Amino acid sequence: MCHGMPAGPRQTPGAAAPAGRDPDYPALAEMCAWEGFATLIFNFRGTGESGGNFHPLGWAQDLDAVVSWLLERPEVDGSRIALLGSSMGAAVAIYVAAHRKEVAALVAFASPAVTGPRPRPAEAVERLRALGVIRDPDFPPSLETWAEESQRLSPVEWVGKVASRPLLLLHGDADDVVSPESVYTLFERAGDPKELRLLPGVGHRFRHEGAVISAALEWLKGRFPPLAG
Repeated sequence: MCHGMPAGPRQTPGAAAPAGRDPDYPALAEMCAWEGFATLIFNFRGTGESGGNFHPLGWAQDLDAVVSWLLERPEVDGSRIALLGSSMGAAVAIYVAAHRKEVAALVAFASPAVTGPRPRPAEAVERLRALGVIRDPDFPPSLETWAEESQRLSPVEWVGKVASRPLLLLHGDADDVVSPESVYTLFERAGDPKELRLLPGVGHRFRHEGAVISAALEWLKGRFPPLAG
């Protein structure tokens, strides 16, 4: 399960959670586990308690390492590994699935079709620094290289290489961060088997939208039925 960009600065470790907040990723992982899926959550570099600084291909390297780790786990069936990504996490999941044939299925929610280039990389870095996902004052060493990574990751360039693994593209028609037009662009470029679902009244934030996790689990259960015994 691949999270997107944080909505705000990192919370102080151990701080009390606001009352009535939406489910966090551990709670979502438990929901998936109750449905019969061994579920792995983690923080990409620069987020949560993970070290490092955000850069697009760095997140791809993180997910690539996670897939490799899963393949080594004796309790994991390496032929049934699926990725579920949201927003930037979905873009990264598309890129990694295109490069890792061990990925058996992919669910991408609210993925942008294009992630670059950045015309003002210095301003983008400062925004991300304020968000807390770029932490070191001397990072990035090259603004030009950092900006080019977004263009290289662009999902529209990679989604076609996910075929012939099943792909589910989810998007909310009330998304005010990534235009719903993105999902149609990705669907057009994707190969078979593929499915698109535009979810009515659903916004951009994965944890806020119960309809998204329900749709993803329904689809995954259809492709990965429980193993006998």
